[in-house]
This record gives sequence, structure tokens and C-alpha cells, in this order.
Amino acid sequence: MGWNTWCTLGKCGRDYCNETEIRSIAQTMIRNGMKDLGYNYVNLDDCWADRRDANGNILADASRFPSGMKALADYIHSLGMKFGLYTCAGTYTCSSGGRDHKIPGSYGHYDQDAKTYASWGIDYVKMDWCNTEGLDPKIQYPLMTKAINASGRAMFFEMCEWGKEDPWEWAQPYANAWRATGDHHDEWGSTSNIIDQMAGLGKYAESGAWNYMDFLMTGGQGCDNITTAHCPGMTNTEYITEFTMWTICNSGLIVATDIRTLTPIMKKILFNKEVIAINQDALKKAGDRVSASDCGEDSNTCQVWAKELYGGSYAIVLYNKGSSSHDITADFTKWGWSASDSAKVRDLWKLQDMGTFTGSFKATVPSHGVVLVRMTKA
Repeated sequence: MGWNTWCTLGKCGRDYCNETEIRSIAQTMIRNGMKDLGYNYVNLDDCWADRRDANGNILADASRFPSGMKALADYIHSLGMKFGLYTCAGTYTCSSGGRDHKIPGSYGHYDQDAKTYASWGIDYVKMDWCNTEGLDPKIQYPLMTKAINASGRAMFFEMCEWGKEDPWEWAQPYANAWRATGDHHDEWGSTSNIIDQMAGLGKYAESGAWNYMDFLMTGGQGCDNITTAHCPGMTNTEYITEFTMWTICNSGLIVATDIRTLTPIMKKILFNKEVIAINQDALKKAGDRVSASDCGEDSNTCQVWAKELYGGSYAIVLYNKGSSSHDITADFTKWGWSASDSAKVRDLWKLQDMGTFTGSFKATVPSHGVVLVRMTKA
């Protein structure tokens, strides 16, 4: 759980982030309560770096990070938080940042970069997959894993090859998280497509090795420029669906919106302790789709997702990706309970106990919406 620069301070027609802004973000996450809820990573995405020195050591952009990365990491650590950086498996990163030169990736410098990150006190490394012509992710990512493990510092390692080589089938020994999908954008088509791609992948996740669905756009990412605090590309209903499905799939909850100005929908979603608890559940099992029907529209319009929780309870999502509201029924037998079992049901967005149900639970779900409940056997 944490925050990433890319959408707020990374692009959007403005200069890239600087150390003053990053310190401000970290302070904000403490003041507004995000840190106490578990959002403890502050991650810099592409364009923090500049060049390599004569010895091949990666250098931060001194014009924006004059104190250096170690000083910035030390400051974030002093707040009780963790600090992450971006790199790329290839020769150059995915974005030049409008500079007169390309930003070097880590190819040919995996060991050197891992040692540098360790010396700075980095806690999280995201490795992208641009400028990798002729390279194989099944070879390159394990090399970076080996380099991190030899660096002397434990670092969370995120692979980001966009799910192209089915990383869920082979990445578990090498990464703490792998991007299971393409990039997530602040629009419903992108969000619904990512949700569909996650069906069937829950079985590949385990403690310390997760399917990752990319950043959360909750409340709007800022769109093409920073003229207003937020300009959302989805509805409030769709943002609730986004956060719910990231939660049920055990994806990392890395926020990409400007948390320095919290809108009402951001407060409602990002600060819901009961929903966060589903994502962070001690059993660490990822949820998955257990049933789907067309509901008179298209294939898989009405879906039910289930996630087993510590102690035997289940988190259940009724998800409607259709264009109109639908009644959706969750059949207890779909996740291994019997038709005679009874369960107490609590709605985690309404924060209301819904009563006791036997065999199934039905609710009316709005278009592009969800109903998220916790079920505990009565």
C-alpha cells in the first residue's frame, strides 16, 4: 500500500517531481491518516534519474534532488515510511522526460544499480520493460532478483512487463509482485478490461508474490494538466468498483492521485478500514471469479468473486459490468459452502449488517458497480 508519483507529479504536462514535493507527499500521508491505515510506501516512478557517471553509477537529477536520494530516503524513513524507485530492464527507461538525452535503464548494470539502491536505503524497486529488444523477461528479471538479493538490503521487487509473457506462471520465485495486465488508465474501459483479465489468476498468487493490477486512479488522476486538483475520468460508482476489485484480487493498493487535496469520493474509498482489511487479510489468499452470466446483455455481465479470509469467512463481490442495473445472486456452493449453510452478511461499503442468509445472497447492483460483503457462517 502506498503512493506513486506518475500521475500526479510524473507527467500531466508539467515538470517532473522534486524532493520538496516528495517530502510534502510523505508529510501529507501522515497528517491525513493514510500512513496509519497502511499506505506506507512513497514511490518515485520514471524520470527521477539523469545520467551515469564515469564509473557507470546511476545519478539522480541534481536539479530536482539536490540533497540526493540517500538524504530523501533517510527523511522518509524518519517518518516511519518506506521509499521506492523506478528503473527499466532495458537500455533506457520508458520516458525521456522532455530532456535532451534519454534516461538510462539498468541493462548491463543490474548488480551495480542494486548496490546503489541498497546504499541509498531503497525499499521498493519497480523494473519496467521498455527498450528491451532481443531480451527475454524470463532471463532479465531473475538477474535483477539475484542482484537485489546480493545487495545486502531487502527490497520489494515489482516486475512490470505488462503481463505479456504470463508472469503469473513463472515469476513467483523472482518477484514480490508482477504486473498481470497492461497500464491502467482513468477510464472505465481500461478498468473493466483489467478486471476481466484477472479472472482465473487468483490461484497463482501467494504470500509475498502477487498479481499487480497497476495504480489506483481513485478520484481522478489529474488528466492532461495540473490546472485543478482532480479531473476524474470515471464515476464515483466506477471508482468504488476499481478499489473493490483491486482489493479482492490482493493487488497492491498504490494510489496515483493527488492526495494533498482529498475529494469526498477519495475519502470514502481510500479510508474505508473494513475494505482495506479484506486486501490485507492475514490468510493472504487472493480472490477470484467463481461465477458469471450474461444477465441479458453480454457475456460475463454479472459476476461473483470470492476471497477466503482468515478464520473461515469470505469476502464476496457482486460485480455488474453491464449498462443497466441487475439482480445478482451469490450461490454459497460456488466457493465450497453448502446450500444449507447460513451466514451473517455485512455490506462493507454501506457499513451495515444485512442479516442472516441461507444458501445464497442476492442484491441489486448498479451499472458498472459492485456490492462487497463479508460473510461469516452463522
